[in-house]
Amino acid sequence: MKVVVLHGGGSALSDQGDRWALLNVVPNLPVHLLTPHAGLGGGEVRSVVLTDSHIDHVGGLLNMREGAPIDLYATPAVFETLSQGMPVLQVLQQYCGVHWHVIPVAGETLSASFRVDGLPGLEFTALATEGLGMPGVPRQEASWTTGHSIALAVRELATGQRLFCAPGAQMLGAGELDWMRDADCVLVDDHTRWPDEAPVATWRAQRKVLLGKGAGTSMQRASTDGFEAAFDGMVIEL
Repeated sequence: MKVVVLHGGGSALSDQGDRWALLNVVPNLPVHLLTPHAGLGGGEVRSVVLTDSHIDHVGGLLNMREGAPIDLYATPAVFETLSQGMPVLQVLQQYCGVHWHVIPVAGETLSASFRVDGLPGLEFTALATEGLGMPGVPRQEASWTTGHSIALAVRELATGQRLFCAPGAQMLGAGELDWMRDADCVLVDDHTRWPDEAPVATWRAQRKVLLGKGAGTSMQRASTDGFEAAFDGMVIEL
């Protein structure tokens, strides 16, 4: 499994290194697709997994309007926002088209496993979380509607290697903390919060990376709590 971190908190994920899925779509997406980016520049990326409907995570979708249809994976709550509150999907349907793949995290269903077409070697698990800020969504609604915000746990079937990814400001609970502690690599936003139940130093992960606007360049030192700052083009291989 290979992960490439993109400026602005986005990332791309691959099982074999030839086909990729974007985890959220940063607004300056064309820069990454037109410039060789650890293999990303060599082919068209049309699979997208969204963790929420934050503008920083969906702002690049319209930049993907030319080309083949987009395979879009998201929860019902995110699809509703992108269809009504911020109707990006209606615009995309007039251009390239969108194949909707619903991640069934909604109501009382707080987690769900799913697969992404083109990445047969990976198993994804979506975990409902509380978003700390959802533009366009009332604060009380965002707090109680399951699926407005999710974290992702990804397992490589061949090796058992595990990635935990929680981009965007999220409040993680005890269940998500268990996934984080057992992951081989952890990617979280610099504003994400979780229960202070175990020292980060005791986690299994060899790579613990801070995403988001707080991330700096490759010359920036790792933070004192054991996390390193992400930088554009960072490659993580598991």
